[in-house]
Amino acid sequence: MDFVPARYVKEGVEELDAEKLTPLLRLRYNNAIADAVADLGSADQIRRVFVGFQKYLYEARPS
Repeated sequence: MDFVPARYVKEGVEELDAEKLTPLLRLRYNNAIADAVADLGSADQIRRVFVGFQKYLYEARPS
């Protein structure tokens, strides 16, 4: 899943829109969604991770 945060850094917060998940997976896996599922789990699992990790990007860190 390092690919998505790297795209976020490069392209901005719009890359984290849930509608971008499938295009990002297609980009990363050369249009082979089956390969993404084989590597990352079911579509539901991938979506949960994609949405779930975003809260950590915006979480305040203790000083």
